[in-house]
Amino acid sequence: MPCVCIRCAQHCQTLGLAESLTSKPALRKAFRAAAKRWHPDRFANDPGRRFEAEEHFKGIQAAYRELWEHLENPRQWPPETAFAGSAKIDNAPPISFHGAPGCFVGPDFSPVAERIIAAQVREPDRALAIVDLSGPGVPPGSFLQYILFTIHGMFARDALNIVSLVWYTDLGEVALIDRRTNGKLGVWNRLVERLSGTEQKYTLEIYRRNGACFYSIANQVDDSQKKVIYNFLQQMKPQPHP
Repeated sequence: MPCVCIRCAQHCQTLGLAESLTSKPALRKAFRAAAKRWHPDRFANDPGRRFEAEEHFKGIQAAYRELWEHLENPRQWPPETAFAGSAKIDNAPPISFHGAPGCFVGPDFSPVAERIIAAQVREPDRALAIVDLSGPGVPPGSFLQYILFTIHGMFARDALNIVSLVWYTDLGEVALIDRRTNGKLGVWNRLVERLSGTEQKYTLEIYRRNGACFYSIANQVDDSQKKVIYNFLQQMKPQPHP
């Protein structure tokens, strides 16, 4: 029986599949066709199109990887292993953005956030918080891009409207990267900081356990919100066995 979950439908659309995915050969064929169409090397003489192709190519790779994983475990969504060793509802660490625009902590979610949560989160999981990552120039709470934290994992929607998921049991390194050189920000980062009115000294990078980058947060929110996310994820990472 083909999968009909929202994430698989979005990934199938990214790969140009009109119907739900049913087999690995179909996935390989769709991936090769999409990768050939959007490979950045095809646009080497057109910088503007090359940037667009690079973004599409990232989305194609993410779609292929997650659909392959889903085909490997078609009866496990969410997979049972996602809940092994995860935080329980009663002792999940607190998370607070101190009322920052576009940041909501359960149960006080906005109507838009409630719709996103209803589409993504299934029992026994439960939403903890959501952060709007749409960036400067977009009204807070639009959630064109977002990162959604639940008891057992997090969902992230990127600029290509691709929703990715990582369970905390599969969470790898979480790093705050200082973007200052010799104590100063670069020209572009200073301009973004001035226009947005927020501190932009750090980039937050979130990785899967296998070393693949799950999500990178740069100019979408200010440094104080990045630090809240960083501290929360440090508590949710799997603890090494003694």
